[in-house]
Amino acid sequence: MDFVRTSKRGLGPIHHNAFLKASGGVAISIALLTPLEARAADCTATPTPACHLAEGKKAIKSDPKRAAAEFLASYKLDERTDTLELYAAALENDQQYALAAETWDRIIKYRDSELTAAKEQKKGAGVINAAQRRVTAAAQVVVKLEGKTAKVRIKLNPGPPPKVTRDGTEVDVTKEVWVKSGSDELVFTFADGSSEKVPVNLKAGENVRIDAPLPKKVAPPKVDPPKVNPVNPTEKPIEANTDPEPKDTSMRPPNEEPLPPVSSEPPPTKTKQRVGIALVGGGVILAGIATTFGVLASNDFDDAKAAGCNDDGECAFGSPGIRLAERSNDRATFSLITGIGAGALIVTGVTLYMLGRKETKRHNNMSLHVGSSSAAFAWRF
Repeated sequence: MDFVRTSKRGLGPIHHNAFLKASGGVAISIALLTPLEARAADCTATPTPACHLAEGKKAIKSDPKRAAAEFLASYKLDERTDTLELYAAALENDQQYALAAETWDRIIKYRDSELTAAKEQKKGAGVINAAQRRVTAAAQVVVKLEGKTAKVRIKLNPGPPPKVTRDGTEVDVTKEVWVKSGSDELVFTFADGSSEKVPVNLKAGENVRIDAPLPKKVAPPKVDPPKVNPVNPTEKPIEANTDPEPKDTSMRPPNEEPLPPVSSEPPPTKTKQRVGIALVGGGVILAGIATTFGVLASNDFDDAKAAGCNDDGECAFGSPGIRLAERSNDRATFSLITGIGAGALIVTGVTLYMLGRKETKRHNNMSLHVGSSSAAFAWRF
């Protein structure tokens, strides 16, 4: 007869890939399985999985809350699916139906992974049938608990998601959350430390969506108005100055006028004038080059006519004047382009020089100020 070996988390190391394939990589979050504190009074000296397991089995009927705590402590030390089933059963006996259904739902995934691994490894029919019975048994428990539970889907608001707890146990708000039918409560704790309790009153088997509450607006701290010292009636109040014009307390003589304000603008430079002169100089040089090539082109054309070409530059086939006429044409074209560039440089240079001279002339000024006891010159350049 074949047997199914019980392994940690419901599957052995060789079944790990099959578990990921069957359950989509779902893993038990220990934080979701810790609503109770393990009362390990009898296992303090030897906190072993076996000790907690034995204590849980003793209290499974008389004290299911303590039994659940002992099973949870054993599961933390040795994560076995059989221990997780005992923990879920103790939760059910303690009427923690929502957490029990949530735990059984995870057990189904582990048992289903065992079944998938057995089929992929082509185990015997006995092993496969035993794994199938475990899956069916867990599913039947979930169906039974659906008669005592409901589910909610939480729509979160924009911003940091709140921490949501049920009976002190944090729940995953990205998935459907199990709640106890009839009356249950979810607590939303926000980033600012405020919390909001949301009662959930649903019938068994219902599945509804609820909106997460908004965080409460914290009133700003109350600021007391500044204290005003009472006025002593015996003190003479300070009278306002009723003079139409304030007195001049400066050391300037009475008949002396102030110096004219000095402009904060920096004095203009002669950059435009210098650039203009440089451009005119460059234009003159280009004009000289253009004139030189013009003269050379004219000489070549005269030589071409002497070699048999007419005044239009047309030469007989094979005439030596053809080369002279072509060179004359090339030099004339270069002379024309250079002459145009020279003219542009000269015009631009003269324009910049005149603009710079105008600005400098407008800025340079000097003023004389004479007072009753002093004289001052003010100038800008």
